[in-house]
Amino acid sequence: MLGGKKWQKADPSGRIGQIVFFGTFIHAIDAKGRTSLPARFRESLTAGGEPRIVLMQYPHWKAIQALPQSVWSELVKKVMEASPLDARYQRSVLKFVSSAHEVDLDPHGRVLVPPALRDYAGLSKDVAWVGMGRTIHLFDKAAYEQQMASEIPAEEVVDFFKG
Repeated sequence: MLGGKKWQKADPSGRIGQIVFFGTFIHAIDAKGRTSLPARFRESLTAGGEPRIVLMQYPHWKAIQALPQSVWSELVKKVMEASPLDARYQRSVLKFVSSAHEVDLDPHGRVLVPPALRDYAGLSKDVAWVGMGRTIHLFDKAAYEQQMASEIPAEEVVDFFKG
């Protein structure tokens, strides 16, 4: 300890800890597919030294998953280590990883969502950006509301406080 403060461990890039995204934000998406990334998420990316995000289809529901560049890089390493003869793995790469698009934010903090991903997620007028910890999900607002209204069976609820 120095000066009463505890030292924090930083990774080689100089960041302390990991970026964590949380919260839900409703934004509009225009006819060209531009939507604003919430300011809180932009600030987290900037603080974490993340220059861009990668958008891809999410496998469990009709949504887009937005990954910080560092999380995308981890995923790419796993893809490169997989056997090209593992059919199950390669189907997932084809279905989801191949849909990936690296995107930069414009000077106004907007993201251009490619047409194929907009179609996949059914994005229309209003969208919901949802912080999911290490990643962000982008839903059509109506699909998000439907997902939130559905009940999770008791046996599927995860107890995050359990040791």
